[in-house]
Amino acid sequence: MESIFGGLIEFDSQKELNEYMENLKLTHAIQIIEKQIEYVASHGGFTIVESHVLYKCLTKLKEDANKNQGDHLHNDDTNGNIS
Repeated sequence: MESIFGGLIEFDSQKELNEYMENLKLTHAIQIIEKQIEYVASHGGFTIVESHVLYKCLTKLKEDANKNQGDHLHNDDTNGNIS
């Protein structure tokens, strides 16, 4: 069993953790950051101001991730050909 952030996230093995991290999606990355913040905050690791700043940053990341998730018009073609 591989446990991180005081057991907030658990994997069956180090291999499973490594595979998860290799295939990490934006939404999962945000969830992991959120869990890490919860863990540190629950152990008194942030001031009130720091907690507020982190909350605002995380909220912004989530908003942008949700906007980009529905955006199918992005262009990965650097040659200018969108067809």
